[in-house]
Amino acid sequence: MRARSLSLLLVAALIASDDAVGQAPDSLAAQTAIAQLDFMIGHWRGEAWQLRGNERVQTQMVETVEPRLGGAVLLVEGRGTLNAAAEERVVHHALGIISFDAGSGSYSLRSYIASGQSGDFALILLEDGVSWTRQVPGGTIRNTAHFTTDEWHEVGEFSPDGTTWRQVMEMRLRRVR
Repeated sequence: MRARSLSLLLVAALIASDDAVGQAPDSLAAQTAIAQLDFMIGHWRGEAWQLRGNERVQTQMVETVEPRLGGAVLLVEGRGTLNAAAEERVVHHALGIISFDAGSGSYSLRSYIASGQSGDFALILLEDGVSWTRQVPGGTIRNTAHFTTDEWHEVGEFSPDGTTWRQVMEMRLRRVR
């Protein structure tokens, strides 16, 4: 019952916010913009590495990208595992929601990781992929993902000053469906 009450409150708040602005959101604009990211949709699998301190950690990655809300957003879930002593151990688990704001004409990525951290990032559409940056203690991390029909190649870089970058992560995935 409590979940239903919370859902009703959320719907009422969304309706009230639309009324306060004076117009309903343009779902066609969001769907059209998100459709430009269709190259991401699918189930992807492969390998990745990332630096944890000075250690390079190799993982098996699975990324699933699905349209939601009638194509108005993309849901992205990534899961990285280590296979140690025949036991799978999750070392990365993230969930992201990609949306488009017709008012500003920009994409955004709302990201959550299993440790409880979250963040909002501007997502930049590239000719063959996407890019986003985030501030971290001591600098900035920039992720750039390039796509072909069958491959997702992503590189993460760290910069303490915004001009000098060093690679801290790489992921190569193949589309499996």
